[in-house]
Amino acid sequence: MDIRRIDLTPRSLTKQRPWHNKHVKHVLPFAVILLPGLVLSLALVPTSQAANANPHKQQLTSFVEREMRQALLAAEDPAPAVPVVAVVAPAPVVTATEPVAPAPAPVPVTAPAVDSSSAAAWAASPGVVCIRDHESGDNYSTDTGNGYYGAYQDSLSTWDASGGTGLPSDAPPAVQDQINYQIWLSGGWGQWGTAPGCGL
Repeated sequence: MDIRRIDLTPRSLTKQRPWHNKHVKHVLPFAVILLPGLVLSLALVPTSQAANANPHKQQLTSFVEREMRQALLAAEDPAPAVPVVAVVAPAPVVTATEPVAPAPAPVPVTAPAVDSSSAAAWAASPGVVCIRDHESGDNYSTDTGNGYYGAYQDSLSTWDASGGTGLPSDAPPAVQDQINYQIWLSGGWGQWGTAPGCGL
C-alpha cells in the first residue's frame, strides 16, 4: 500500500513577492548601496577626464568644434549680392487746375467813419436831448458807480466795442456824441431804455 504523505501545513494563496526570494534578499542591500554610489561617481568625473577616457567622444567633440568654426567663417564671408528690386508707388495723377489764390488776410473791424457835423446834428435833436436828460440829467461827466458812464450812460463793453477808450464820463462831450451816434447807426434806439418815453 502506497501511502503518500500529505502536507497539511497552511500556506498563503497569494503570490510571493520577488523580494521574498532568498537570492533577491541577499542582492538587494548591495544594489541599494552600490547603485547610487556608482551614479554619483560618474556624475563627479570631470569632463576632461571623461573625454580622455573615451577617445570616440573626443573625436566627436573635435568634429563638432571644426564644423562650428566653418559655419562661423561662412557667416563672416559676404553673401553673394542679391539684386534688390525697388517697388515704386505710382505717382498721383495731378490734373491741371487754376492756381488757388491764398485767402485774404482778415480785415480788422473798425468803427464806421462818422461825419462829426452829422453826429453834432444828431446830438442836438430834441429826441436825443430828451434821452440825455432822462439817462444822466444831460451831464456828460456822470459816474454814479452803477457800471454806466457819461451823458448816455454807456456800459464799458458797448463803449469799447464802438471805438471808445477809457471811461465815457472822462471823454469830451463831442466824443461821447460821436460814439453814441455810431451806436445809434448800428443798433437803433434799442440801446436806451428811455427812448420810448422820448417818443423815439
